[in-house]
Amino acid sequence: MQERSRDRATGASGVAAFGPSQHRTGLKSPWFWLTVVLLVASDLASKAWAFDFLESHGSPNEVGYLEYRVVDPWLRLARLENSGTVWGLFKDGTSVLIGLRLVMVVVLCVIASRVARRHHWRLFGLGLVLGGALGNLYDNLFQANRSVRDFIDVHVPLPWRDSLYHYPTFNIADSAIVVGAILLFFAFGSDKPQAEAVPTEEATST
Repeated sequence: MQERSRDRATGASGVAAFGPSQHRTGLKSPWFWLTVVLLVASDLASKAWAFDFLESHGSPNEVGYLEYRVVDPWLRLARLENSGTVWGLFKDGTSVLIGLRLVMVVVLCVIASRVARRHHWRLFGLGLVLGGALGNLYDNLFQANRSVRDFIDVHVPLPWRDSLYHYPTFNIADSAIVVGAILLFFAFGSDKPQAEAVPTEEATST
């Protein structure tokens, strides 16, 4: 009976139902919060280091940004303050982006509260996405111009292009969001719905 009650509380997907089992949810998982804290700390520290480093060691590139060539021509550090999203979209919509990131933080916390603590990979993925969202949200709220600091600049060869493809400049938070989203896709997508066992006559009589 205890096993059956636990299965009903968490469900086949490992997502806890609201009710008495709430104390076992992911929001109380040290694994989840450790991921969030380490991600935010590494994101903010790397942004501060990269911008300071480029201030003293960088040189202006063809569009005026300070850059430092790490592995030429594929990998560079570039000092870029992005008021929009990837590819510079929504540059004039910073306030909207702040609102969307705040909503994302709330939604991710709600999802984490419904995930059973034993599902470490799901909580790890949620922690990566939440930490990334918080890292960029910090820049939106506390940077003087409310722009997100990007510094990782990658140029990759593609078979169908004569020149290197310049991937949009990004940061640790952006990377964590992408990796976390992929991880969540596989972690939640691996669930197979289980048919509920039909109680036998003997079980119902007891």
